[in-house]
Amino acid sequence: MNSNSWIVLAIGLYATTTNCTAADDLLGEHIDTLAFDERMSLAEVVETAFERYPQNQLVYAFDEEAKALNQRSESLIAGYPMVYLQYINYANISKNGGVNNIQTGYQVPVWMWGQKDAGQKVADQAQKGVEKYLNAFKHELAGLIRDSLWMLRLAENRLELSRKIYGVAEKLSAVVKRRVELGDLARADMLLAESDRLEKKTNLIQAEAEVMHARKNYQNLTRMDKAPANFDERLSLIKSVDERHPSLAAANTTVERAQAEVEFISRSKQGNQPTVLLGTDSTSYGGSGDYGTGVNMVFQIPVGGDDWHAPQVAQANVVLNEKIVQRERLWRQLEKSLHEAQHNLDVDRVALEIAKERKSIAETQLKMSYIAFESGEIALIDYLKIQTVAFAAIEDHAQREIVLKKDTAVYNQVVGVTP
Repeated sequence: MNSNSWIVLAIGLYATTTNCTAADDLLGEHIDTLAFDERMSLAEVVETAFERYPQNQLVYAFDEEAKALNQRSESLIAGYPMVYLQYINYANISKNGGVNNIQTGYQVPVWMWGQKDAGQKVADQAQKGVEKYLNAFKHELAGLIRDSLWMLRLAENRLELSRKIYGVAEKLSAVVKRRVELGDLARADMLLAESDRLEKKTNLIQAEAEVMHARKNYQNLTRMDKAPANFDERLSLIKSVDERHPSLAAANTTVERAQAEVEFISRSKQGNQPTVLLGTDSTSYGGSGDYGTGVNMVFQIPVGGDDWHAPQVAQANVVLNEKIVQRERLWRQLEKSLHEAQHNLDVDRVALEIAKERKSIAETQLKMSYIAFESGEIALIDYLKIQTVAFAAIEDHAQREIVLKKDTAVYNQVVGVTP
């Protein structure tokens, strides 16, 4: 290998390559295959994965609850109806052969004043919450998918760089071995080059393992064997966290639902609904068996008992305040996360510019150090040290380009953008 081709191979490491496939020449035995689809979008992944996401079942449960609450609020009665039947016999105390009395009726609970409207409000808030919860769960999943894809991209890039670095180490080992055979270098240099090659091979195997873990993480999360080849995002123009954020919208719904529950419970007296009973009252005298029948109508209206009802309202208020506290905590956490996301973007933009300069210096160092090594001006161990530092700078630049794109995805996630 001549000097120019060697230098081109060495400095070519900075080129970022992504989307390794099962066809890659891997050293490890454990391989998790994952295909990359040019036509697949991030939004498609989120939609498809959500169909298999465990929280999706909660949405169905919330929807069923909302339907049940609406059915309750539309009901003409306010509780469980009952059939009333009573038989009274006065034979032991009557002198005319006994008196038999039979009372029957159908007892129906009725709504208290404003209770039905309050119940409808609970149902409306529950139904409103179904869509909000769905959006929040989908946004939560989008964040997990974004993270898994960018971690995979970083791992794939690291693997490709490790593969190229190992290729350089193999070439160097072969060149050194040849020069040892020609008597240009000592045998100790051959051992040093071979040790360096084995170290680079170990790094390559570790990089392969990281890729396999990242692929499996994505597959476990999405239950898919395909991933989008391109999932870069444009930075959102949203500058602050507001109530449009899916998680905050869902939190607001839980607060509104709890407020409606407080109103409903305050207008209800647990176990003491007003009732109306309509039925018959039949009486037979002297054991004749002939009954005279009349109409039986009973109204039951709960009066007082606020001391027993107050704990129910207080418990509902506790739940309401817990929901308010959870919403405020979430809001503060999102504001904190937004600040961190903005800061990371600013810092990583500057860091990328510095990494570009370091990469340029590293390319020059690789050229100069190889020429110096080839001409005998520096020893192999010094050349390897320079090479290690240069490769680290080149790898840092390649990784930071990806990190900056990942920062964009994180920012979009924090401000509430769902693909």
